[in-house]
Amino acid sequence: MPVKPALADKNTKEGLEAFTKYWYQTLSYAYETGNTSLLLSLSGPSCRFCSGLAEGLKAAWEGTQWVAGGKIDTPSIKGKYVPRAKSQQATVQVIQTEIAIYKAPGKLLQTVTKETNTASQAVVTFNAKGWSITDLGLIR
Repeated sequence: MPVKPALADKNTKEGLEAFTKYWYQTLSYAYETGNTSLLLSLSGPSCRFCSGLAEGLKAAWEGTQWVAGGKIDTPSIKGKYVPRAKSQQATVQVIQTEIAIYKAPGKLLQTVTKETNTASQAVVTFNAKGWSITDLGLIR
């Protein structure tokens, strides 16, 4: 399970970037284990993309199915931090290994999803409980 760095609790540009990296580590962990509870605890209730990811992972790990691959790396995170703003933004390079979902040993549930290298925009808010992702989308 990913360990949150202390910096990710700071309401600063560096804290925003550290939290965003940590959130993606929890997403990677969810792909690896099927456990989405930590991911959802760091995602705001209004983040439909976040809940959609969690629902998809839950379905992929349903019953005897499992996911192979899907590891996520975020080599570039650039926060746009404005002090006292209601929300902040972070632009993230997301590299994800290919994903295979199996229903039985050697039996794929669906076509393998190829490795991706994409950019995402995260909207992140800070309150008394700390940071949370409140919106997330791909940059096309």
